[in-house]
Amino acid sequence: MTLWITLRNLRTRWLATLITLLAVSLATATALVVPLLSRQVERGAQDAAQVFDLLITAKGSPSQAVLSSLFYLDVPIGNLPYSEYTRLKADPRTGRAVPLGFGDNYHGLPVVGTDPTFFEQRLKPGAPPYFRVRQGVMFNRPFQALLGASAARQTGLKIGDTFKSAHGLEEHHEPGVEEEEHDATYTVVGLLAATGGPIDRAVVTPIESLWRIHGQLTPESRGVTAVLYTASRLNDLYSVAQQTNARPLAQAVFPGQVFAQLRGFVLQGQAAYAGLSLLMLLLAGLTVWLSVHASGLERARSVALLRALGAGRGTVFGVVLLETALVVVLGLGLGVLLSLGLGQLAGGVLGARLGFSLPAPTLEPALLLRVLWLFPLGLLAALPPALGAARAEPTRNLA
Repeated sequence: MTLWITLRNLRTRWLATLITLLAVSLATATALVVPLLSRQVERGAQDAAQVFDLLITAKGSPSQAVLSSLFYLDVPIGNLPYSEYTRLKADPRTGRAVPLGFGDNYHGLPVVGTDPTFFEQRLKPGAPPYFRVRQGVMFNRPFQALLGASAARQTGLKIGDTFKSAHGLEEHHEPGVEEEEHDATYTVVGLLAATGGPIDRAVVTPIESLWRIHGQLTPESRGVTAVLYTASRLNDLYSVAQQTNARPLAQAVFPGQVFAQLRGFVLQGQAAYAGLSLLMLLLAGLTVWLSVHASGLERARSVALLRALGAGRGTVFGVVLLETALVVVLGLGLGVLLSLGLGQLAGGVLGARLGFSLPAPTLEPALLLRVLWLFPLGLLAALPPALGAARAEPTRNLA
């Protein structure tokens, strides 16, 4: 009977119920969506870079080195002399030294110069190669190109097609500004399997292609933007990194350490956002209280009728609390679903801009606790109106 009365009251006051539901659900979604999205980006970035042990670049910002050389999202710091690369490659502690070269684009897609050792990288020993040719063949001479999965879809190029790259890291769209297109013609020889990482939106070619295009015809004139380094043993990795950082031209960067630093900055921003979320949840709690208080004034006559028909004070008290509990629970549920939907939608958009896939949003217990305390807060807000309704004399409102 109590549930039937509660549902009838909520249906009678549908507009006030809807407003309260919206307030609770929007406050819940606001508290969840940014932390959800930031964790998606964090997990996606770590997944995309987990194949790389150590990154060696010219001296500069470690975060810029990672963003430019691993994610193709920033301007490279500069080039290392080719002699630095050959020194690393010849080091007996080296398991693999993969050169990277940047500087050109094709319709905004980065042209990545490297060599076949790029396709020997694995997540762990014994695992299959992380980067694979899905269709076609591996390049074996300059000006052959492999297209990442997203790059192939975006450009529409197929095996056997030809194209010319342009100077710079991005496509220019300013009126009157023409692309500085190179004379050399690339031929597509293969399509890469999708990885969900930045390589999906890249054009991969032998690094000799970039050296020839930019007139670097002798070893003394050549440069490499970065080196993806793997040591034969774990201890060697740290010793090589230490010695590299002691040299005047190069720096060794562990991508995991950079992610940890960036995560610290993100957490600082999330702390400020958590304050805003708390304010939104408090406002939602106030909305619940106002709704219950206003409905208490409206239900005075119906409560008097219930009491006159024999309903006890406990029944009246329970009806008011149950109304509030149902509204808050429904609002929390809608807010959680809304936050997951927004996280999925924003993750797809943001992932396309960042160049790597973001995992689906997941709600962890610690994150849910940020909003679940709105339930006891709502019940607490309903206590004074519920007590007032239970103590009201029925004869006063039946006249």
